[in-house]
Amino acid sequence: MVIDKNKHYYIEPVEIEVYLKKAGKVRTVIKDLPIEIIPVQPMSEKSREIFRTFQGKNEPIDLMEVQNYFPEYIKLIYDSYYQNMDLFEKLSMHFKSGLAGSTDSWRLALYFTELLMKYEPTIASKVIGDFQTYNLNYLIVKLNELREPFLLEDSTVAFLIKRRNMFYKDRPRDKEFDKLVELWEYNVKEKYF
Repeated sequence: MVIDKNKHYYIEPVEIEVYLKKAGKVRTVIKDLPIEIIPVQPMSEKSREIFRTFQGKNEPIDLMEVQNYFPEYIKLIYDSYYQNMDLFEKLSMHFKSGLAGSTDSWRLALYFTELLMKYEPTIASKVIGDFQTYNLNYLIVKLNELREPFLLEDSTVAFLIKRRNMFYKDRPRDKEFDKLVELWEYNVKEKYF
């Protein structure tokens, strides 16, 4: 598996048990599963406008700020997210702290984003675009740039693998990647049984 240095990745550690015949022992080794981060493509002109606004500032898409820049979406956002608005407000504070230099805030923003992704899709996200995945990608890249260690939930890793596989569905399979994914999936199943 060749890693393209011009692309962004999330590295998931995969435990592999190896039987050492001569010693008659089983050892566990950790292999890295690099999952390429696939950029989000907004589907409508309005969502492209929102994405361009935040990409131009090199910032995550902060739902609180979307309402400031695009007040026509206030009702749509409120109607879609009123039950989780307090979480989006906390996420917004972590985004602002991260942009001001707090590394811990980027990590906390990542975990809030993982949580909030569980409530998607909504009517608002269909109009605004997949801002949650954009933010997930942004935060992974940001923490990698800062060389900060972090791990994602299994469901988030599965989501990234699915996006990566959809992106490469018409290309030849990467057998090493597929084998590591298979081992990772096996480990996840074993963890819960």
